[in-house]
Order: sequence, then structure tokens, then C-alpha cells
Amino acid sequence: MFSITRRLLSKNWKFLPNRERIVFKNKKEAFFDFVKVSGANILWQIGLAVLVLEFAFPTPDIVYDLKRLISPDFDLFCKSGNLVDFEMDFENKLRSIRREEIRSLEQYTNAKSPEAKFGGII
Repeated sequence: MFSITRRLLSKNWKFLPNRERIVFKNKKEAFFDFVKVSGANILWQIGLAVLVLEFAFPTPDIVYDLKRLISPDFDLFCKSGNLVDFEMDFENKLRSIRREEIRSLEQYTNAKSPEAKFGGII
């Protein structure tokens, strides 16, 4: 065991010629290493940006379909164009009435009986 340690710490071990050099031998070598690492990093980021640009953004037809699904106003505009007189207040009132009906139905179905509320027979 001691002979292996002594051999690793000796000055003339042939497999580690640069073991005294901690960082870089000179500035030129450090610069080339920096350029190599930075270039690989930039190429990786450009490749990732190309992948995102090609595959992650929705196409215009998908955006159009999503807008029609999300916005009833846009859907009505697409169906009729600019020819129909559209009353936004009336449409909003109808939507709020529908939401209130759904909310009251949910409250009715989730309501507890008086026995369940008070924990016994009334």
C-alpha cells in the first residue's frame, strides 16, 4: 500500500505528465478551452431554439380553432361576419343566467340533509 502511494507521489511517474498544472498552462490554452465550451453551449442553445420554434408554437389554424372554442363572440363573428347586430349585454346576461343555474344545481345536489348538518334526528 505504501509503495503505491509513493509511486503516485513521485516526480517521474510517466502517466501523469501534467499533474503539477492545476488550471491551464498558459492563457492561450485557457482561451481555446473557453471558446470550445462556449461554442458547444451556443450551438446547444441554438438547436433547442430551433426545436421550440419548429414544434412548440401552434400553427395559425390551431390558434383559430382554439379562439373559436374559447370565445363565443369570436365564434359568432366567424359564423356571421360583420353582418349581424350583436348585443353584448344580452349575451353576457344569458351566460350569467346559465352559470347561476349550474351553480344552484350543484348546491342542491351537494346539500346535506338536516340530520347530516346537526348530527342527529331533528
